[in-house]
Amino acid sequence: MKFRVNRKDIHQAIQKIIGVVPVKTTIPILSNILFDLHGNDLSLTGTDLEVSISTNIEVQGDEDGAVAIPAKILFEIVRELPDVPMELACDEDYKISLNTEQGFYKLSGEAKDEFPKIVVEEGMGSFEIEAGRFSNMVDKTSFAVSTDELRTTLMGVFMKVMANELRMVATDGHRLVKIEDKNFQSPGLEQEAIVPTKALNLLTKNLNGNTDISVSISDDHVVFKLSDTTIFSKSIEGQFPNYERVIPADNDKKVIINRQLLSSSVRRVSIFSNSITHQIRLSVSNGALEIQSEDIEFGGEAREKVDADYSGDGVDVGYNANYLLDILKHIESNEVELRLKDPVSAGIIYPVGQEDGEDVLMLLMPIRLNDD
Repeated sequence: MKFRVNRKDIHQAIQKIIGVVPVKTTIPILSNILFDLHGNDLSLTGTDLEVSISTNIEVQGDEDGAVAIPAKILFEIVRELPDVPMELACDEDYKISLNTEQGFYKLSGEAKDEFPKIVVEEGMGSFEIEAGRFSNMVDKTSFAVSTDELRTTLMGVFMKVMANELRMVATDGHRLVKIEDKNFQSPGLEQEAIVPTKALNLLTKNLNGNTDISVSISDDHVVFKLSDTTIFSKSIEGQFPNYERVIPADNDKKVIINRQLLSSSVRRVSIFSNSITHQIRLSVSNGALEIQSEDIEFGGEAREKVDADYSGDGVDVGYNANYLLDILKHIESNEVELRLKDPVSAGIIYPVGQEDGEDVLMLLMPIRLNDD
């Protein structure tokens, strides 16, 4: 294999792939990126066996061939090179040479046959969606995904495709986010999958310059196609929890408050919260929301009051401050609406003034207050 290419082009291509290459693995070949050259078309592929990504760039090809190249060292070399033309060649023993005007670098690769074969099967149905809309849905849900490997079905975003709606849901048992795109149209297509967060994060990082995404869902995998990049991901096996069952329908206490003011107060007050539970107390009363925290171990406490649009009976509820701040950070509206019931029921948070056709709901489970 032999080709010539501008350093900038190959660097951008490797950047797309490097995120899927495992940092530590018991299968050494997975630490490589597969280069496959046909004419002037160079394909780069990386995989961790669960998620795979391939991208194509145009080069000046001299000799077709394929080789698996160590990803980390190649990425570091190319990253540090100036923007000059470079030549990459591989001999029959998979010895790789990289030449520029300023230097020469040599490293060892592996045969293409050693690299896992990525077979992208056609899904049972596919749809197209505007990249910005899809990325927005991923951003608003993926932060709430669980990292508990004993609860694998919660380690991805549940994606449900309906004829007139695209829905994404994520939960870690402490918080839940549901977002619905009511403007979505896909007649005759009814599918669902639990998509690993890693695949979705790779997708959103590779959206530069892409206006649309093609999504194909099968029984056990999901494929995302961009203009020059394809991301293949195994879907997570198992049944996603019945999330509708945990969303309360009778939270009658409606509090409207400025999002930035609430976030700032929560950040300051939470400095004095317990280092393990991060518990804060929200006390709702007519026209105000009071935020309190206390660390009994060190004798510290904090209290702030924020103006709020509320009239009704008072209620106190405890929350993990970090979880609440995460939710507020992923809401874009100036004001948020808190719907509460009592100290032991889940609270619901909505943006005030939702985007056209978008329905966002964020749920937060309470922490039992010490005096309950």
